[in-house]
Amino acid sequence: MVNKNRKFDEEKQNKNRKSLNKDINIRAQAPIPIPKEKETNKFPNFKVLLACAVCCGLIHSYHVSTLFENDTHFSHLSTLEREMIFRTEMVVLGGSYRVFTNVLAYFDVSLPLVCWKVSRGDSLPPVLSCEGIGEPVYWYLFGVWICAGFTAALLFLSGAQLSRSLAGGFITVICFFFNHGEATRVQWTPPLRESFAFPFSLALNMIITFSLRKPKVSWVQPLLFGNIALNYLLCWQFSQFTLAANIGILYILYSLGVSSPLPMLLTLLGALYALVNALIVQFANSMLLTSTLAGVLVGVFLLYVFIEPLIQVLPRPTNVGVQVAFLFISSLASKMELSRILSIEDDAHIVNLFKSKFTNYSDFHTKLYTCSKEFDILPKETVNKLTETLLLPCVMAVLIAVSLRILIQIKANLVKRMEEREKDQTYKTSIWNDVDAGILFNVVLLIFYAILAILVMRLKLFFTPQLCVISSLLTSRSLWSIFKRKDIHYAVLALLVSSMCIRGFRNIVEQRGIVGEYNDPNLEELLEWINSETGKEESFAGPMATMANVLLSTRRPVVNHPHYESAALRQRTKQVYSVFSRKSSQEVYEIMLSLKVNYLVIEESWCFRRSKPGCGIIDLWDSEEPQKKNLPALCPKLFHHKASPFHRIFSNEGYVVLQVPSKYVEIPAPRVRSS
Repeated sequence: MVNKNRKFDEEKQNKNRKSLNKDINIRAQAPIPIPKEKETNKFPNFKVLLACAVCCGLIHSYHVSTLFENDTHFSHLSTLEREMIFRTEMVVLGGSYRVFTNVLAYFDVSLPLVCWKVSRGDSLPPVLSCEGIGEPVYWYLFGVWICAGFTAALLFLSGAQLSRSLAGGFITVICFFFNHGEATRVQWTPPLRESFAFPFSLALNMIITFSLRKPKVSWVQPLLFGNIALNYLLCWQFSQFTLAANIGILYILYSLGVSSPLPMLLTLLGALYALVNALIVQFANSMLLTSTLAGVLVGVFLLYVFIEPLIQVLPRPTNVGVQVAFLFISSLASKMELSRILSIEDDAHIVNLFKSKFTNYSDFHTKLYTCSKEFDILPKETVNKLTETLLLPCVMAVLIAVSLRILIQIKANLVKRMEEREKDQTYKTSIWNDVDAGILFNVVLLIFYAILAILVMRLKLFFTPQLCVISSLLTSRSLWSIFKRKDIHYAVLALLVSSMCIRGFRNIVEQRGIVGEYNDPNLEELLEWINSETGKEESFAGPMATMANVLLSTRRPVVNHPHYESAALRQRTKQVYSVFSRKSSQEVYEIMLSLKVNYLVIEESWCFRRSKPGCGIIDLWDSEEPQKKNLPALCPKLFHHKASPFHRIFSNEGYVVLQVPSKYVEIPAPRVRSS
């Protein structure tokens, strides 16, 4: 028995030895294969990536804070002057300041604060100026600069993620700095809602890109996406449109077969979670309740659950076209039906704004927007600036490379399918195999942002940063296989970045060379007069931006303000703006009485200036009331001449305040003498 086992072991060893020798001979005869470069580079080390992102964020925070200080000399302004700059877009930071200071006070700790007296000249009295995080406006600015830092950090991470390389992240940030003036306004106007919202937009795009590349069943993604989307919705009223666009793009990619349904479903769950919680936090915000986002969510769920199985019987690509058409129609119908049922028109002005871009439609509120430079079409100057820094040409080259790469891959997949057909096999190869859905999503998103920017110039804040993110693909080896060696590829990149520097550095120097000092003595005089000469319960009406200043700096009640997302407030503002029409002074007086206005503020620029032909406030009223075109404008008369039945009680070069007297004489009640 032992011999038999030994014999068996010897035979087994001989067999293994022969197999090993055979394998060695085969390897010796065959040439050593040269490993092909992977389609995509290995993702960089997380710690290195995070460190680079933090550095980019810190540099950007310092950059924008310096630009703001240079432009306004903010550190030497009085508290009132600082509030005059921050006339709108206050956020939750005020609450955080109160909580933080109360906690410190409990522990008997004070925030650092340095104060000095500043002589202003020009017959203006000296002011006390304080600097430090203990000053509320500096706390506010600190929050803004943190958000600006997150913007640059997330842009770096977005570029690195899309290109799977550190170099891609650096290319993105370099392009962002070189085109800074076309990418953000935070350095000139910090207290804008977009300043707080945009980092959340970038984070959401990164999550979607990741899920498209690595679809995985997990509750982490919808929960993360939902919480970030919730903050995005709370920061900015426009965020609902880009969220709706993200969902629409994802569904189109799914219907084409580019991606599996999982990324779309997880994003849908996250968006639904965000919308429901935003409605709860904002006490059933009517604008969100009937928003485009709500309509798209309803449309996609209807399509995916009920309609798609019926449409799938149609041949491709007909079924894809039908799905996309149904998605658009159902989303629009759902949004309109929600607005009709609930009788809510809070976002009608935004819908009408885009409607006016494609048709001859116009109304008073739409013209208030379109006459503003920020809401006009994208000027040719922006395109020229983006071309001079080579950002636009580089992105065009990337888009061509991406298109060619996709076409080549589709062709290869079609060949495989033909081979499968010849072998009488069922199709196992999709025409979209090995097509990077993450890149495709970002390219489609860029196209959407480009359309938005062309229609509304202000929305280039989405378009330009997305151009920077797409530029990261200049570092992708899979797209630029024409460069056989990596060192040649990166040498070309170095040459390209050097060329970008010619105009890019000049843009940075020009920005940092802007030196000024904020000064508006007319507005300052108005606010000080209101504080000293009017009662705390007396109400004011006037231009929206001025009313924001009055509310912030004097705490007086205002009849209208810049929160234009309320249909009732829009109507009230239109009534207040009747003072700039050709109505009679008696008509305007009656309107102000009905609004319970005590003081009406008239601003000189609203009476006499036009931003462009047809865009004076009187021109807007001429469109509303063409029958009164031959009558004189009321505002110049009230500003310079007789103001009856109003009483002129304050005036300077920039502002006039008219008191709105009551029709009735109030007789005070007799005093009751105590015994």
